[in-house]
Amino acid sequence: MRNLRFAFLPLAMTVVLWSDSAQAINDSAGTTGFSFLKVGVGARASGLGAFTAIRGDVEAPGWNPAGLHGLSARTASLAYTSYLVDTEAGRISFALPGSQRSYGFSINYFSYGDLARTDADGQDLGTFGATDLAASLTATQSLFDGRLTAGGSIKSIHSSIDDFSAAAVAIDLGVILAGPVEGMAIGASIANLGSVYSGYTDGFDDSLPVLLRAGISHRPAHFPVPLLLVADFTIPNDNDAYATFGAEIDLGNGLSIRPGYSLQQGGSAGDEALGLSAGGGLAMQRYRIDYAYSSFPDLGDVHRISLSGHL
Repeated sequence: MRNLRFAFLPLAMTVVLWSDSAQAINDSAGTTGFSFLKVGVGARASGLGAFTAIRGDVEAPGWNPAGLHGLSARTASLAYTSYLVDTEAGRISFALPGSQRSYGFSINYFSYGDLARTDADGQDLGTFGATDLAASLTATQSLFDGRLTAGGSIKSIHSSIDDFSAAAVAIDLGVILAGPVEGMAIGASIANLGSVYSGYTDGFDDSLPVLLRAGISHRPAHFPVPLLLVADFTIPNDNDAYATFGAEIDLGNGLSIRPGYSLQQGGSAGDEALGLSAGGGLAMQRYRIDYAYSSFPDLGDVHRISLSGHL
């Protein structure tokens, strides 16, 4: 446990320094488009809140493409998110693992529901829809006898509002390496590096929300129950940096619980603590079902559920 404290100390110090200085609204807030790319995917990952240094999960490419490596069999997953203000999201993922290389494919869908259409005088003209879609191909490579895994994803991104549409192409890159302590991994990734090649209007193209992540995970030895500790530090190009922490506690018989905390929305609103998330999972012989819950003040609750299994 002493090594564990030393491993997390630099990240904790960074978080303290950041939290003292990041009080005002960032000047870049709201300057990027395709905001659905910033919404975390997967119930397990979202319950933990940090997933950059996790290997062997079919939904890991949503956080770090290198995390796809480590699966023992072909795996697929279906995920659904009931998001804020009557919006919802879905994700389909598939992974084809190998001893040295692994490949994956995913489709991420986001719907904003029915939106009211009005004229210049505020007269009701019915409704219209808005949707987002991203399709990704992922490949990973194991290096140095498995101590390092590198991965990359290429994404085709499309967004539509009524009769208008926009499109972009982007890549995600990431690495995960074994840490200095047994059971520890260190990860880093950058997401949404690319270009918008078709904007909603001529002469105006939204920029993409680039996310730079660094994370650490650790499974401490000699703990009374199997335990996974995780932490991420995320730097977006359109907002302040923030940290997230989480734990996965194995209760036995395939049941696990996952508390998490995010400094992105930390604090309190009246009697309500902000930044907390919670989740759990049940692993069976071939399948696993996961659930995660989080709450946002004045906006509502977010529920995520994922079903994954070997094919």
